[in-house]
Amino acid sequence: MITPKNGLGVALLLAALAPAHAESLVSDYLRTRNAQALGLTLSSYSYQEPSVSVGITAINYGLEYQKTSLLGDGRFLIAGIDYATGTDRYSGSGTLDIPRYYYNGKIAIGADWGYRSGIISPYIGLGYRFLSETGGGLRTSTGAVMYDRQSTYFYIPVGFKQRSLTGYGGILESTLELDYLVSGNQFSGLSVMNNFGKSSSSDVNNRQTSGYGLNASFMYKRPDGWSVGPYWKYWNISSSDLASWTYSTGSTSVYEPANTTEEFGFKALYQF
Repeated sequence: MITPKNGLGVALLLAALAPAHAESLVSDYLRTRNAQALGLTLSSYSYQEPSVSVGITAINYGLEYQKTSLLGDGRFLIAGIDYATGTDRYSGSGTLDIPRYYYNGKIAIGADWGYRSGIISPYIGLGYRFLSETGGGLRTSTGAVMYDRQSTYFYIPVGFKQRSLTGYGGILESTLELDYLVSGNQFSGLSVMNNFGKSSSSDVNNRQTSGYGLNASFMYKRPDGWSVGPYWKYWNISSSDLASWTYSTGSTSVYEPANTTEEFGFKALYQF
């Protein structure tokens, strides 16, 4: 039977346990769930080769798909692919508008860790990025001949997601990721020069072995399944290895200059 004396002790114990229980409920609400999400992206895009004064700017329109699967014991598997396309405004040896698209896919494994009233979810995985710029045979404003370009990156994404609760059941989810370049290849379709006086011109593949990327986003996830927010993507790639470009009258060594790519955007996803 509870008497006034020991009743005070019970009340104090319940008061002490209540915040911890509330934090546990919030933590459970924020944990990673089985889910899929599909949405649209809009961004500004900039590519720079500072050493040779080449720059490209564009507006990107894209699609993004994400899938999360629980593995048990707080672990999860995430997979996603995003696609973006735009018309590059090239400036260097004159100016020119060039069609371009890229897609990027990754798969990673991670785990949830609760703290106070939030969740942090570190992860690591594998990623692949492919970009294609189809300028082969086009001429710039100064008459320079352009060629097709294709960039391929294999990388290791390492990052974390952090979630916290907002009013009316909403969730703020921030993501920060470092992408370590494992290997890359730059294809240059220089055989197009066969149509412009350089007979027996060969295509060139330059190997890229040093570089990194950064990804960040800050999303507001609504209870109705929609999430909206800004994102940022960045690549910093060092100069490539030398490769030989041959043509009818000789050969020379060529390389892909050090370059950066930066993209600022906004996305809206629907979870189902």
